[in-house]
Amino acid sequence: MRKLFVLSLVLAACGCEKKAAEVVTVPTTAQLMADTQLLTTWQGKCNTGEYSQLPAAEKDNMCFTTREATRSLAVKKMNGI
Repeated sequence: MRKLFVLSLVLAACGCEKKAAEVVTVPTTAQLMADTQLLTTWQGKCNTGEYSQLPAAEKDNMCFTTREATRSLAVKKMNGI
């Protein structure tokens, strides 16, 4: 019983550590518009990469600024700005 309890604590600690390591800082729309390489990287993550398979709400949280930056740059290009 004691071994099972210790194993449970170890597994719980590992699970908590993994969650802490998964914190992702999503760039702002302004940051993405200013850095085309960063925008390209995030477009890849959102369209076919690590965030493409997330549930809709999570994907929206991760990729909203990427879509906004892409749209804003397209509008600027169309308007010749």
